[in-house]
Amino acid sequence: MTLFQGLLLSVLGLGLMAVTYQSLGRGWLPCGPNGFRGRVEVQRRTQPVAYWGLFVAYTLFALWILRLGVGILFGTVAPLPLS
Repeated sequence: MTLFQGLLLSVLGLGLMAVTYQSLGRGWLPCGPNGFRGRVEVQRRTQPVAYWGLFVAYTLFALWILRLGVGILFGTVAPLPLS
């Protein structure tokens, strides 16, 4: 289970890093659902403060998840409890 947790968290962290990296070329970040109208997108051109704030938040969260996953894999962090 430790291997599964470490790999899952590492893949999720890398995936979120990929989303933030791709946003630099596309100019927008996804920000959750918008009901039946699709998803909320924060545009860099029209909402620069919100875009860069979300970019920093996504990057920090991705690094935290990646650090947790790698720490679980290498044994420096205790695996998450299963209860």
